[in-house]
This record gives sequence, structure tokens and C-alpha cells, in this order.
Amino acid sequence: MSSAVTVERRDSIAIVTLDRGGRANAMSFAIMGALTEAARSLEGDSSLAAVVLAGTGRIFSAGMDLRDDAFDRMATMNLAEKRALAEHGPRLARTWAGLEMPTVAAIEGPCLAGGLALVAMCDFRVAGRSARFGAPEVQVAHNMGWHSVPRLVRLVGVQATRRVLLASEEWTAEDARRLGFVDYLAEDGKARDEALALAARIAGQPAMATRMVKRQIDAAAHGDDWGISAFDKDQQIVAWMSEDFAAARAKFTGK
Repeated sequence: MSSAVTVERRDSIAIVTLDRGGRANAMSFAIMGALTEAARSLEGDSSLAAVVLAGTGRIFSAGMDLRDDAFDRMATMNLAEKRALAEHGPRLARTWAGLEMPTVAAIEGPCLAGGLALVAMCDFRVAGRSARFGAPEVQVAHNMGWHSVPRLVRLVGVQATRRVLLASEEWTAEDARRLGFVDYLAEDGKARDEALALAARIAGQPAMATRMVKRQIDAAAHGDDWGISAFDKDQQIVAWMSEDFAAARAKFTGK
């Protein structure tokens, strides 16, 4: 597991933290793998009652790391290798969404693109008042993947999803709370503490019943999500191979 992803245990609560230091907490393919591994290390633990997912005190994540040199190697990859690379994000989303115990995202600062997709897979979201949410994928000639489109539609509705994905709308923490995406607001710097308090409330209830009810809610609200978004990774490959994405990435990386 990458040193940027840590797992801490507090009684029946696990805390997974992403901290890349000065890299905008961007998700490289290695980081996606580490976050997936972190979730998998928890999924069979029957003593866990809740999981908190947090970024740093200043930023959750600005999304996929467009500086990842895996993009430079794509020209020499065959289709199977490209599909394996593109599977990182969807696998990450499915693994976090598939955890049986309730999950709580603690969000400070920017939560963009892949960051938005990842926290959408959690059961609850607690945000600092200066947090902001957006999905600038279209601006960099990218599709919104990781099974997040149907998830967002279920959470905030069709038009709010259209505005954030197609019209480059950004949500303040208050906007996200009003839309129902954020469940609780916290003072800046306190999102993690508030998320832990929520996790502790959940942990104080019978764990087996909590897990079963979470499954019922997921089946009712998101049962069709994986089928609707089954071709996310193949769309990503098409986007990655486009001239528009190459130009956007060159502008972003300065190459």
C-alpha cells in the first residue's frame, strides 16, 4: 500500500486517510490501487462498525493525477493493457461502495472529479464549510466514470447532475447540503472530527442490523448502477486516446 494511504483503527471504527502532501491529493493509478487495497483490507472484518474516509486538513482530492506517466505509456499498450489500466477507477468505486459497514467521507477543501466520484460511493458525507465540489472532466475531454453518473443522479437528481457534469457548475458545501449530497456541515478543519462522531453514533447500534439495512438501502437506491455504467472504462479509453484529451493533458502538465 502506498505511504500516501494510511489505515488507522479506533475501536470498531477504521479511518482511511489519503495524504499526498503537496500534490493536490491527486489520484494516480498507484493511489487508486492503494485506496482499493485499503478498502479490501477492511471488508472481511466483522468487528468493524464504520469506516471514515478522509483527505488532508486542506483538501480532499482534486481527482485523477493527469501527470501520471502511465498516460505516456498508453501509446505502446495493447487493448487488454489499456482496459486493465482503465479498470482502476471503477474497481475503486465498486470496492468502497461494496463495504458492508457504513462509510463516512470527511471532506475539507476541494473535492473534484475522481474525488467527487469516490465520496459519492460513501454512505454519508460530512463537509467543512469551505469545501467545494465539482467535476471538470468535460473540460479536459474526459468522460465522468467510476460508476459515478447513475450514483449522482440517484443522490442529487438529473438536472443537478447535468449542471455539475455538463455546465461546469461547482457546489459550495451549502449547495451540496441543500442538494442532499452532503449530510452534515462542520466548521473548517472539523470535518474529520464530525465524521468520527457520526461513525461513533453508528457504531453504538447493533452492527449486524446496521449492515443488513445498509444493504437494503443500496439495493433499493443503487441496484441498477453497475449495469448502467458498465462501459465506463471503455469510454475512458476512447477519451484517453482522443486528440482533445492529449491537448488538455499537455496544457495541464506543461509538456
